[in-house]
Amino acid sequence: MVEKELENLTSLRKIFMENNIDPLVEWAVWGHLDSKNDLELLLLKGHLLIEIILQTVLKRNNITESENYSFHRKIVALERITVVDNEENKRLIIQYLKSINRIRNKIAHDFHFDINNGEFEKWASDILNNLQGTKYTKYTYRTRLVHSFSILSKNILELTDEI
Repeated sequence: MVEKELENLTSLRKIFMENNIDPLVEWAVWGHLDSKNDLELLLLKGHLLIEIILQTVLKRNNITESENYSFHRKIVALERITVVDNEENKRLIIQYLKSINRIRNKIAHDFHFDINNGEFEKWASDILNNLQGTKYTKYTYRTRLVHSFSILSKNILELTDEI
């Protein structure tokens, strides 16, 4: 099961990197995460998909050595990319990326971290309130989290449209 998930994620990464399918990415991220019911798994898979999106954007901007960067270092590299007419969106995206990375690190390194403490929900609400994206299903607690990853993915990719 885990090997199949890794194969699927590797395939998605290859597709994102080699093709210009930005309009489908938001839907693909939503579709991949929508079947996840466990919130910790949803966070970890969403974080991984966002990292693939970041890698794509960095490659598009000729930052080719970033494949081995940590998630944090990829955020720093994204911060250095000049975005014309979209700096406010970029600032918000960077903020949301740093927040989700902190939450992910808490799950990975803090045994007592409670995914239901409100941090993850606030992160998702901020994205849904401040970034543009498509709503694929009725919002529930879990689907708000799923949509936040898909909407963030779309908005990260759109930053490069302005370069």
